[in-house]
Amino acid sequence: MTFGDVKVDLGLRTVARDGQPVELTAREFELLAHFLAHPGRTFTREELLSGAWGYNYEGSARTVDNFMRQLRLKFEPDPEAPRYFLTVRGLGYRFER
Repeated sequence: MTFGDVKVDLGLRTVARDGQPVELTAREFELLAHFLAHPGRTFTREELLSGAWGYNYEGSARTVDNFMRQLRLKFEPDPEAPRYFLTVRGLGYRFER
């Protein structure tokens, strides 16, 4: 799968940006894979926790905010003006290709 200059191999669990490997934690990869499986769909923080962390996760929904920041830093051309990992005010987050 690709978006922008990013290539993701879900089977091998590898990610490269502009041909260079990108190191992701297991949770970052799960969140990225969840977004890639549902482009254009808006998710609440709670839905992202269930999708990427699992239903039994007992953490704060704000954990998602921290992970979104990391994904933006690693993949957005300008993390302060995201193009792929978008905030949907009052709802949550959406991934656009």
